Amino acid sequence: MMTDTNVDVAGTGISLGVTLYSFTNEWWSRQYDLTGLVAEVAGRGLGPGVEIVGFQSLRTFPEVDADSVSLWRGLVDRFGIVPTCLGSNVDVALRADRSLDRDEMVDYLNRQLDTAAALGFPVVRIQIGADPAVIERCLARAEKHGIRMGMEIHAPESAVSPAIMRVREFYESVDSPLLGFIPDFSSTMRRVPEGVLADLRARGLSEGAADGLTQAWLSPGNQFANFGAWAEASRAAGEPDDAVGAATLVFTMHGRAAAETWAELAPRIVHVHGKCYEFDEVGDEPSIDYPSIATVLVDSRYQGWISTEWEGHVFAPPGTVDAFDVVASQQALLRRSLTAAAG
Repeated sequence: MMTDTNVDVAGTGISLGVTLYSFTNEWWSRQYDLTGLVAEVAGRGLGPGVEIVGFQSLRTFPEVDADSVSLWRGLVDRFGIVPTCLGSNVDVALRADRSLDRDEMVDYLNRQLDTAAALGFPVVRIQIGADPAVIERCLARAEKHGIRMGMEIHAPESAVSPAIMRVREFYESVDSPLLGFIPDFSSTMRRVPEGVLADLRARGLSEGAADGLTQAWLSPGNQFANFGAWAEASRAAGEPDDAVGAATLVFTMHGRAAAETWAELAPRIVHVHGKCYEFDEVGDEPSIDYPSIATVLVDSRYQGWISTEWEGHVFAPPGTVDAFDVVASQQALLRRSLTAAAG
């Protein structure tokens, strides 16, 4: 049975959990099924909050049958976990001949809201592909179930990027307590993870090109223009196409917005994704400023869950890193950071 040692860190009202997406390598390599993952999370004390990505964890998603509902709810009861957030997907390109129209998108998202309700999730992660017109038409279904919809703010977006600003303006016009945001630590990073750079070097990228990539990422101005200039120069210098193409991830998955911008969203934060990649010898995450993020969350009086999200599977093959150990390290760092911010 899961204990509640991770709940409400230092009286902040902030609780720690994990998304099963953190164990993508373990899932993909079939080391665990859903029951095994939940059992391992509970056994290692990495909850009690558990988030899942519907299309990763549930074979028939966006629908679930009675047996799947019974299995999930049985795991909740057996291991004492708390369902926190269901990750939905906005797959506008489901058809080969055209993008989904708004009616189809509304139906698609409503079905995912129904599944979240059946499984007992109070929050559904939505993506930026769901435009305001679609979100507004799904609001009735969310109200029926009492589910909050949180637009994920993931790199390369930020709390103040144009696309998110449009959503913020829409939220203000509708003014529903069920509409909010899910900030992801990936949007507020301070350096490129070493594991990402090591993977690019393994693909043949030279040290000079890797240094130039880092400088391009750190440079002001349009990030995609920075990448384009670096990529053009790198290809001209003979860098491998595979490595240069893979380097796009540096700019799409790692943002450089200031953590303080999250304060503007405080009343509408419904969940938080605590991204992490790797840790140094003292237990810090070099690529993300955890103390600054913790201070913003505490000072903004955020009350809710942070789901640890290890995304190191993009550069660490299955069997090379124990994701459960990484999650434990991240939660220890979060607990230290939140406690310090609250003190």
